[in-house]
Amino acid sequence: MKKISVLLLATALLQGQFIAAQTNGEPSNAALEKKSVYFESGINASLPVHIQMYRTHRMGIGINARVGKIVSRKVELGIRFDYDYRFIKKNTRILTAESTLAERASHNNFSLFCIKPNIQFNMNSHWFWGAETGIGYALSDEDPKIGLGYVSEYASDQQFGLCSGLYMGRYFVINPKINKIGISMNLTQFLALGHAENSLGFKLNYRFLN
Repeated sequence: MKKISVLLLATALLQGQFIAAQTNGEPSNAALEKKSVYFESGINASLPVHIQMYRTHRMGIGINARVGKIVSRKVELGIRFDYDYRFIKKNTRILTAESTLAERASHNNFSLFCIKPNIQFNMNSHWFWGAETGIGYALSDEDPKIGLGYVSEYASDQQFGLCSGLYMGRYFVINPKINKIGISMNLTQFLALGHAENSLGFKLNYRFLN
């Protein structure tokens, strides 16, 4: 009789734990659904790696912001906004009165704005990689109308182009329930008229969880 009582008690305890686990699991699933959309933002830094831009310009710095949607544990969809300001190399601004607008623009700083839908793949809870492509808009400090038109392969007023990128990085968790920091290496390009100007750099982003 004592063995039967112990068995019944153990069975009751197991059932109670199972019910409690199911009850506790429902809010967790609901919380996960609420966190399926997130926002991250941070800073960019890059160097030109294509010969045309590399000759005249150096580091670019800027900001970026991304809204992401968790589709599954492995896949996320999102859209990113990038802004970069690229500086000319020192002691390269050698111009004369006869210098053309394109020549003057090639020795001046410029801004680049991009909006890029992207897809991100999570290799595990920390490492990720992704690809993105969208529209880019360039503004030269010399003349806003020229954009990246100083590049010989572009038209003289090349403001719009296709902006694309590949990136790979890692998240560092600060608090699993609040936020985490992501660091990624990025290869980006501005493509127009069949010619691409590339840059290589990194992003440091702070990811906000809902």
